[in-house]
Amino acid sequence: MKHQYYLPKDDLGKAEWITTFASALATYAVALSVSPAAVASIAADADFFAKVILALPQFKDYVQTLTAYKNALRDGSPVDIGNFPTPPSTPAMPAVAAGIFNRVTLLVQNIKSNPAYTEAIGKALGIIGAEIPNDTSGIKPQPKVSLKNGHAYVQWHHEHTDAADLFADYGDGAGFIMVGRILTAHYLDPHTPAAGVSKVYQFKLRYVVGDEEVGVISDAVSVTVTG
Repeated sequence: MKHQYYLPKDDLGKAEWITTFASALATYAVALSVSPAAVASIAADADFFAKVILALPQFKDYVQTLTAYKNALRDGSPVDIGNFPTPPSTPAMPAVAAGIFNRVTLLVQNIKSNPAYTEAIGKALGIIGAEIPNDTSGIKPQPKVSLKNGHAYVQWHHEHTDAADLFADYGDGAGFIMVGRILTAHYLDPHTPAAGVSKVYQFKLRYVVGDEEVGVISDAVSVTVTG
């Protein structure tokens, strides 16, 4: 049975994964000949990366608050503007070097080559990805499309595949054309009609495993986009 790559593609998934990995590593470190220093290093990496990921939304909100403050300062009515917005606090900076996931993937390689390594340990550490069904001939994507910021936004589930080939019909008479091979399970289409013009955009996709299309192409989903 084939497996997906164990490491999530998105940053939030990576943060959750390395936190679990660091916690479980302490249990198996002696059996796998992983030094206490390496265990401590991965724990520090996991802790700081998670703190940075959690801090990002706070700083995005702060930028919006600061922008509103700036706009009021520039164009608002002549009243007391109030105190300058207080920025979010930053986490304490530990002794962590850049390249966290370069280090951790190398450690995982070493763990998997250790004679004491077993599949049970791999599952406990989260370094065995989800199983990919042997028979992919019948899998069919079920995409959804909506509008996001005036653009077509297509979403789907990968269902243990590696990617999806996305096709679009922009209502220009060209029919369906391939947009590209999409690794994430969502796509914000950059196309819009001419100003003041509305068109129905249609999308289909087909799953990809390795470098090959598998399964059945999806039914078309459509959304009206206005320029």
